[in-house]
Amino acid sequence: MAELPRFFSFEDDGRYGIGVEFGGQVHDASRGIVRQYGARTILDLIETEYFERACEQIPRGLVELEEMPKHFTWMPPVLRPPKIIAMVQNYQAHAAEFKNEAPSEPVWFAKTGNSLTGHEQPIILPAWLESRVDHEVELAVIIGRRAKDVPQDQWRDYVLGYSIINDVSARHLQKTDRENKHPWTRCKNFDTFTPFGPYLVPAASVNDPQKLKISCRVGAEVRQNSTTSDMIHPVAKLIAVLSKFMTLEPGDVIATGTPAGVGKLLAGDSCECEIEGLGVLRNPVQKR
Repeated sequence: MAELPRFFSFEDDGRYGIGVEFGGQVHDASRGIVRQYGARTILDLIETEYFERACEQIPRGLVELEEMPKHFTWMPPVLRPPKIIAMVQNYQAHAAEFKNEAPSEPVWFAKTGNSLTGHEQPIILPAWLESRVDHEVELAVIIGRRAKDVPQDQWRDYVLGYSIINDVSARHLQKTDRENKHPWTRCKNFDTFTPFGPYLVPAASVNDPQKLKISCRVGAEVRQNSTTSDMIHPVAKLIAVLSKFMTLEPGDVIATGTPAGVGKLLAGDSCECEIEGLGVLRNPVQKR
């Protein structure tokens, strides 16, 4: 299979752009994609169903690519996903490290758009927050077309691509809310608590999302080191089950759960989440 571009979003002097990593280099594809498809964001490409065409035409030189600006800011690849749905304890060993039984069927919660941040952008620990804050590396699945009541054997028809999410969690707040039988949305949705990226990798570049190495490093220490084959409920089942309860929309993001080894983040740390073939999502940690 020919090499396909990996897409990313960026900001430069107040302008949002579409970038592609191709041939080992990053390029600004914004002008070419606007001219070719009329799309100004990756979500535009997804919603107008031009994403796959762009994947095919960029390697053939049919979309103008320019040099990246010198000082650009990485943004989440999908800037404003319609929904971010995250799985609860979808790896057996992760459930065990919290002395829980893994759910027999998928269980999920919502992450909000304000919590998103990009590659190389800081995870901000508010100065007033006393809770322990943990990293959680996760495979992200990006939906490409409207999906309702999807048969499990047809899940591939609805997956546009894959990325990396770090489901940062204020652990003590989560414990308190669980004990009081409150929803625990707040512990997951501080600003910057969902690093996402760096790339949106086309589905055609990933042979099997259940055979990817997944890891998280804090500084030089490897904290999480597993494979997506250890998921209890694989991507196919997640799409089938979720689409039974809700309509999945183009650009929706599913965070598929984290393996064992979650650990504490401190100001001054550098957190690197890596998934085979998808890149490295790197974020410094700051307290302010």
